[in-house]
Amino acid sequence: MTDKPIAPPNSWPLPPLMTIGMMALCWVFDKTIPLGWEPEDVTTFMRGTGWAIVIAAIAIDVWAMMTFRRHRANIMPHKSATDLIMDGPFAHSRNPIYLANVMLMVGFAFALGSRWFLLGGAALFLILAEFAIKREERHMAALFPQQWPDYIKMVRRWL
Repeated sequence: MTDKPIAPPNSWPLPPLMTIGMMALCWVFDKTIPLGWEPEDVTTFMRGTGWAIVIAAIAIDVWAMMTFRRHRANIMPHKSATDLIMDGPFAHSRNPIYLANVMLMVGFAFALGSRWFLLGGAALFLILAEFAIKREERHMAALFPQQWPDYIKMVRRWL
């Protein structure tokens, strides 16, 4: 670690607000400017797959939060990291919570038959990568200069 204090990874907008904001925006667009599939194209299988993706996303979120808790690590994106967690879902993705957030959008797209949520999921993917993940990666590299390079060689950013 350096002697210089390391700034927290995120300030405004906080990543959870990015996700909530995108979901709200998609919902408003869906209600005011429908961009869904034709009703006959939204099959029971499509809706079921969508809800399965939503459930999987929630499960990944809970697993990640439990892993933070087990490590007694900070989960708040506006505070400095306290640990480099490399087990649990973090052994498969460096950003399982953000992955789950994008999955949530895609799941709602299929479950609700709304293309807005699909477009929102793509937009959220780009927004999180640019405005959350890049900042967090710089933060983690500064805090954990020995472990971070090995970790990013072993585990991909998304999956």
